[in-house]
Amino acid sequence: MKKYPILLCLLFPALMGYSQTLTSAAKAGGDTLSLVKIEKAGKYGFTDTSGKVVIAPVYDAIGPFQHGLAVVQKGKKTGYLLPNGKTSSLKYDSAWVKEGRYHFVKLDGKVGLLDDQGKELVAPKYEEVNGIRDGYVSVKQGGKYGVINPQGKMVLKPVYERLGFVTNGTMLVYIDGKCGRADLLKGKVVMTSYEKVGPFRDGMAWVRQDKKFGFINADGDLVIPVMYDWVGNFNEGLVAVATEKKYGFINKKNQVVIAQKYDKAYTYTKGKGMIRQNGRVGYVDIDGNETWAEAAPILPASHGADK
Repeated sequence: MKKYPILLCLLFPALMGYSQTLTSAAKAGGDTLSLVKIEKAGKYGFTDTSGKVVIAPVYDAIGPFQHGLAVVQKGKKTGYLLPNGKTSSLKYDSAWVKEGRYHFVKLDGKVGLLDDQGKELVAPKYEEVNGIRDGYVSVKQGGKYGVINPQGKMVLKPVYERLGFVTNGTMLVYIDGKCGRADLLKGKVVMTSYEKVGPFRDGMAWVRQDKKFGFINADGDLVIPVMYDWVGNFNEGLVAVATEKKYGFINKKNQVVIAQKYDKAYTYTKGKGMIRQNGRVGYVDIDGNETWAEAAPILPASHGADK
């Protein structure tokens, strides 16, 4: 059998052994298939467990099914095989699977990505393509990064120097020494001059500069000065803030609504702010009325700005 060194390193150990029983990996229509790899005259295909040929042995190399597709080689070109015997276009120079679910291809030195039906989700025209989270994909072009959504639509053009993590459909982006917050659902980016920008909650997002925190609105305007040692996220028009280790709540006009006198303050919800004082956890309303829980409530795992 004629060997193609680059592809073989991607396909093996798929070619090791005369046959391979595949269970749980090859799926079509939600049903799990059991296929046995066969070899005939140096060509590879698959039969079902009864011996019936399902995929004719016409390929020079064939890999295991992963997330619905298997890498195949025919001649000097590669592509992906579906369990029903159909293939994606056998036009790529190489193909490989990452993390068991990302089907990458390379053509003329550029990288692309296929969906689990063998269709191009991302055309092979980028320097890099990486799955990031929640179906979003980052791409690199001209040394800059952008983002493509799960439907294959470019939501952030590749103009950014660095990208953050996807969290609830948003992510941090960096360009020219500035940090911004991108809404991947709307394709909107709010750039700022600050070190870091938090998620938008209740129309406001915290910003950090020199270890101090303030807030911007949805247009990127600074509406609460960068003056606090710590801040939470706005909810119901109020947010927890801290100065010199004393916590309280302010409104969107930076007016103190609940005095900063507590050891810790959490989120404000259902008309009350969760607080902690002298080891006790309780609640306080906008009139300063406090109620203390007999049993300690479950505290939020993460409810504010990163330091």
